[in-house]
Amino acid sequence: MTTPCSTYSFINSNKGKPLLVVDDYVFQQSGKSTTTTTYWACQFKGCSAVAHTSTGTGILIKQKNDHCHPSVPEKIEIRKLMNKVKSRIACETTAIGQIYDQEMAKANLSTTALVMAPTAIEARAGLNLQRRKAIPALPVSIDFYIPRCYKVALNGERFLLADHVWHADAGISKRIVIFATDEQLKFLFKCTHILMDGTFSTSPKHFTQVYSIHGLKYKQSFLCVIVLMTERKAFSYKHMFRVLRSNAVRLQLGFEPTKITTDFESALINVIKAEFPNAQHKGCYFHYTNAIHRRIQTLGLSTVYKTEHDARSSARKLMALALLPLNQVKLAFDDIVEGAPDSIDDLIDYFRDYWMKNMNLSLWNVADLDVRTNNHVEGWNNRFNKRMNKTHPNMWAFIACLQAEEVIFRQLFLKFKAGAQKKIMLKTLTMQKHIDNLNTRFNNNEIDRVELLDGLSLLVASKK
Repeated sequence: MTTPCSTYSFINSNKGKPLLVVDDYVFQQSGKSTTTTTYWACQFKGCSAVAHTSTGTGILIKQKNDHCHPSVPEKIEIRKLMNKVKSRIACETTAIGQIYDQEMAKANLSTTALVMAPTAIEARAGLNLQRRKAIPALPVSIDFYIPRCYKVALNGERFLLADHVWHADAGISKRIVIFATDEQLKFLFKCTHILMDGTFSTSPKHFTQVYSIHGLKYKQSFLCVIVLMTERKAFSYKHMFRVLRSNAVRLQLGFEPTKITTDFESALINVIKAEFPNAQHKGCYFHYTNAIHRRIQTLGLSTVYKTEHDARSSARKLMALALLPLNQVKLAFDDIVEGAPDSIDDLIDYFRDYWMKNMNLSLWNVADLDVRTNNHVEGWNNRFNKRMNKTHPNMWAFIACLQAEEVIFRQLFLKFKAGAQKKIMLKTLTMQKHIDNLNTRFNNNEIDRVELLDGLSLLVASKK
């Protein structure tokens, strides 16, 4: 009996084997399949109904014999639900209960199917087993092997760029793991401006830092390299750049950015100076103002800052110094010192010792830059933290999230390659216009240095 009008589809059994569903009846493979035809028998014990499909295309060819039992479409609804849940469990690190609840909500089961379906708690044991089969055992120390499925991107291309360990008497003392596809590397090596930053809360267990390198193009930042480090020392940063340079040679490209934006970590600053002597290295203005604000808190000056206008104004002028023309910074700092109230003497001393004496002024002065902050990277850090949804995730969950980020890189790059444009917030455009206006007035001798700093400090206040 041929039934060209029958509705049919394929689902998986609890063990992952294919099942054929025809008009709400479930068939399993009968074991008589050939290279051209796959034979199916009804799952119901004692039922003689069979079906044939094309082995190559899966098209239903015919059915034979009537079923001796009624169909139970609700079981198929539940089976489809569980198929989706298991599929997500195998490739995601989202909590099993959360996945189950999400898929249950989307399934829109019939009333009878809702009654028959297991609850998340009832299904948990089998689903936990499914996840354990899909995901390797979690590392218990820094000495672990990365399975192949985590060495490649989701499109099958190589993703793990380097995995280097250094041994000591007690075992592994250092480890650096670097992820980047060749497409990401080529993009990075062609960028003239790169941005780098570290984050700590999302570093997997046994690592201390996640370090990301982004290329800036089309006024948009693109994630290019992710590095896992066990320490934040010059050795690790030197090795990271050494790996990148060797891969630039492999790809017959150079790695000589003309602008580099980072935080103010001393170990990194010294390495960048040695590795990229011709690059303009700038610290992030966001990190600069945050450092001053944190110092206000650690010095116990939060109440003073909040209640005393002169103290607050002087602190904001310190933050605005980075926006002043470089040749005006020292004179402007003297102006601030002269006008600052005694209540913030400790803050003035800190700024003088750290930012004026210990730190190169050109590193934190961003007056001549279009991109003054690492906000592109900070935005990525915040989004990545939300995607991870937990601090110090397990290694496999972390890499799975990186694999998803690589897909986002490819999509974003293609969109901008096709003419997409970054949307710049009106507030940012307005802020930049005000800074430009103040600098123009200063250059035209319409305002003096004190007035310029006052105006910039008011902009700092308005941005808070």
